[in-house]
Amino acid sequence: MNKYNLGQITKVLEKIFKAGFITEKEILNIGLDDLTKLQDINGNEIIIILDLKKAIKNKKLIAFLSCSDERKEGKVNE
Repeated sequence: MNKYNLGQITKVLEKIFKAGFITEKEILNIGLDDLTKLQDINGNEIIIILDLKKAIKNKKLIAFLSCSDERKEGKVNE
């Protein structure tokens, strides 16, 4: 599922924050026109933004930030 790491996520978050999107609501409302406000954004970073929006919407932000795949409910991989 995830083809990126925490460093890449952090880089994208910095770009989002610098562009003025600082709340979950603002991030969820990022549209195509808003992507032009982000400096030097590339295709992979757009995918990260889309996945970030999904994680916020689905309340799975920690799983997203830890770069882990969704785990079945109640089971932890050891």
